[in-house]
Amino acid sequence: MKIVLICVIVLSGLLLQAQVYVEKQSRHRFAQLNLGWDVQSSTSGNTKYIDTEGNIQSLILNPHYRPRFIIGGTHFWGHADFYIAIPLTNSQTEKNKQIVKCYNGVETGFKFYPFRIENQKLRPYLGLALSGYYLEQHNKNFQYGNGPELTYSAWPLLAGFTFNHKSHLFEAGMVWNYKNKQVYFISREIKTGISTPALYFQLGYKHMLETTLSAEKDWESGTTEKITIEKANKKELNNLYFAAGISAVFCLQESSYNQNLRPYINKYPGALLADLSLGYYFHKPDLNIGASYRAYSDGTDSYGALQKVKRKSLALESAKILFDYHGFVPFVGPSISYEQLSFEEEFEQVPTQQVSKNQMAYGILFGWDIRPNRLQSILLRTNLRWFPKINLNVEGGHSISFANLEFNFIQLVVYPGRMF
Repeated sequence: MKIVLICVIVLSGLLLQAQVYVEKQSRHRFAQLNLGWDVQSSTSGNTKYIDTEGNIQSLILNPHYRPRFIIGGTHFWGHADFYIAIPLTNSQTEKNKQIVKCYNGVETGFKFYPFRIENQKLRPYLGLALSGYYLEQHNKNFQYGNGPELTYSAWPLLAGFTFNHKSHLFEAGMVWNYKNKQVYFISREIKTGISTPALYFQLGYKHMLETTLSAEKDWESGTTEKITIEKANKKELNNLYFAAGISAVFCLQESSYNQNLRPYINKYPGALLADLSLGYYFHKPDLNIGASYRAYSDGTDSYGALQKVKRKSLALESAKILFDYHGFVPFVGPSISYEQLSFEEEFEQVPTQQVSKNQMAYGILFGWDIRPNRLQSILLRTNLRWFPKINLNVEGGHSISFANLEFNFIQLVVYPGRMF
């Protein structure tokens, strides 16, 4: 929550304008940042539980309502919207001596507008999202009745409408999670089919912020090109940069330790983390080389098995710019990280595992900058890191998996040397 508030304070100071791409479609009007909120509601689902006599009973889940913080950006002159939605509260169902938490987590998505967003116009959209879904239930009929956290990632479909008034965006839409049928362990030995909510409805508001239009006049007059050439010849565009943002972690694999000894424990639920970077930009090859630091903790408490994992990662990364499409600048490169990994477990309040290790890991960095020109002192960046294989070996010849996907939708990049 503190990270969210910091982003609001920093980004809210930017220029407030909207639909600048209606007048013309230039590189400085390609994208606009937007910040806002929405309220999401779900349809009901159903699960099962074991009563005191050992019989399996059905349980209908209550619909829930909760607010989310939205960080997004319209791209391609109002025809697309990339966003991340961060839930601020979670709800639960309590009845029949059962406490069930069922919700979707951080959602990152893409919306396509066949007709671009324009002032005083209602526009339909279709889209696709990446979201983590969670279900956890506590059966109070038993001493160790805390069920596992069922976590799975899905690509739900989006549809809805956006109404634009000046710099304000009002939205109404729905999300269809067609992957809502899952299998859940209602005890250490018994698993059964359940249904998480399939449909979600949402109402939201976002405010558009223009960050690049002020540089358009110099670009069109040729001043930007002239200054760029002069500074490039003096090597003044090779600059140090700082970057900060929020990443969502999606766990990709189950751990062999749990598959063999705790089969009722699925993948860990994932986390939010601060993504901090320090690097250097080389102008002529259009290349970034830098270091990034991320850290998070995760875990589960399932039927007497309390597990905690921690990861601290310091990565050396290189990112080569691939091309420049009207200021939309994708990049790709390797990520080599030094990892501090740890795993602890207690089973029925008795310590069973306590392992830590420092090791190297290898991943891929991909993303894009919104870069109207190479003189900008502040840029907005999107990062995606994929680490396909990070394992921590534990006793018994098994391992705990730290393989994950990190998605940092909005990262603020600052070049201090270009400010003066």
